[in-house]
Amino acid sequence: MQAKRTATVLLFVLAWMSHAYGQGERLTDAQIAGVVFVANQAEIAAGESALRRTQSRSVQALARRIVAEHGQVNQEIIALTQRLAATLQRSATSDALTNQSVDDLARLNEVETRGFDEAYLDREVTYLQQLVKAVDTFIRSATSVELKMLLVRFRPFFILHLDQAQRLKLAIGTPEIGR
Repeated sequence: MQAKRTATVLLFVLAWMSHAYGQGERLTDAQIAGVVFVANQAEIAAGESALRRTQSRSVQALARRIVAEHGQVNQEIIALTQRLAATLQRSATSDALTNQSVDDLARLNEVETRGFDEAYLDREVTYLQQLVKAVDTFIRSATSVELKMLLVRFRPFFILHLDQAQRLKLAIGTPEIGR
């Protein structure tokens, strides 16, 4: 089951990245903002699921941080679009992310309590690696200086979340570590 879940996540990531890197779709700034907004919503939803399901104080701390900081990014994206009198725009990439978020949450909800932390951290590591790569691409391709600055400013949060998820993933199998 773990291998099937990992394979499914990896297939999604490949699809997401092929859209994000412009195979037929060059994203506008409004679409980039939309993709980042949807990606953050997915992180918030997964973090809220973890807060409801995990018994690990370490996983709870990571999930609280992810919910708060990705929420902050989305608040700033909304404020930016309001300042620029723009709106977030959908794209094939943001639609794929929305669908994947629903699938991810369904998979996390199916996992037994004993395996939840591992499944959640697996999802976080894979998702955050791709989010960082996508943000790097978006920083290079965005035309709005303000959007680029927002992405540059929040990129370290995403890297920190990734590092913490990777560390917890390593520690989760060790008794008394990460609990």
